Amino acid sequence: MGDKVDFIAEDDDLLKNCPSGVDKENISLWLAACAESCSEHPLGKTIFNAARKIRGDDPIGSQDGVCVSSFFVEPGSGVECIVERAGWGKRTVRVGNKEWACDSTSSIGVSQATELRQKGQIVVYVSVSDDTSNARRVVSVLGIVDPIEAEAKSCVGALHDMGIDVWICTGDHEITANAVASQIGIDNSRICANVKPEGKADLISRLQKRNKFNGIEGEGGVAVVGDGINDAVALARADVGIAIGAGTEVAVEAADIVLVRSSLHDAVVALHLSKVVFRRIQLNFVWATAYNLCALPVAMGVLYPFTSWTLPPAFAGLMMAFSSVSVVFSSLLLNLYSKPDIQEVTFGGAEHGGGIFSVFHRKNSPQWTSVATSTDFSGDDIIDDGLQIV
Repeated sequence: MGDKVDFIAEDDDLLKNCPSGVDKENISLWLAACAESCSEHPLGKTIFNAARKIRGDDPIGSQDGVCVSSFFVEPGSGVECIVERAGWGKRTVRVGNKEWACDSTSSIGVSQATELRQKGQIVVYVSVSDDTSNARRVVSVLGIVDPIEAEAKSCVGALHDMGIDVWICTGDHEITANAVASQIGIDNSRICANVKPEGKADLISRLQKRNKFNGIEGEGGVAVVGDGINDAVALARADVGIAIGAGTEVAVEAADIVLVRSSLHDAVVALHLSKVVFRRIQLNFVWATAYNLCALPVAMGVLYPFTSWTLPPAFAGLMMAFSSVSVVFSSLLLNLYSKPDIQEVTFGGAEHGGGIFSVFHRKNSPQWTSVATSTDFSGDDIIDDGLQIV
């Protein structure tokens, strides 16, 4: 967890008859933990774990008569639940982005949220409404941070060295996305911020259609790395979906490749290894084809009219076996595969928020196409359906 800004007065009704240990300083975190108690989203788990550190093994307060029900998840926006306790009342709690948690025209928390985003924190609003009114009021703005792992920047650098263009596609605010991109070496022109789950999938489709439009369908592709439930549709739609092993089950099921160690370096290795394997397949195919084109005519007796020489059936069988064995031994050479050298990068305390996934595609290569650098492509081509190019 990062910074927290509360909008609760000392005499607020929310503070009356709260569970033991809940006060003005941590009531917003308690409410957020109630809403996120059943969430699989990484941000939800972060909030719940932060509440657990403060309130122990019962962050919700079930032992104090707190009942949490009616959980609802709005993909790409946030979560909602009903929190009830005798004497405290029954209230609906929402946790998520500003549009979900409160009226989009409300100015409460806007300046505070901007300050948090400029620090690279992802902003989460917490709002409540009671059963007598549908009006929702913001009680807190939470900032969630997580140190940028050194492998993030080195991974992006390695992908660039491989000729792969890297994009960030995220539901986070553009300020947060820019803060992250500047730290890990991704250009601002490769950022899609404030994107809904369906918008992420739409971006993938548009990049794929650009390949088809340019007449290179089947030669280029788009790879996606993600870990959350909001990435599942994009992972399934991408040519290659790569899921982080510690991500949600939905993301893992939708992906083609699962990184068991949850290391971004393994994404680089997976792409590099797939290229090596494909080249080996091509080599085996060319070798087997050339071998059989040369050996079959000899076995058929094409030399007999000129030399009166024929190939004995036993030798023909051995030559056929050698064709298969040579391909097998060629494939076994993959056991000698060595991972690409990825140079580690040390950060000086940089921070970022979670919930960001990356889109990879080749640039300046006959195998992949760089949509971003294509002369007939601009960011305006993918500004709709919730997509925003920063």
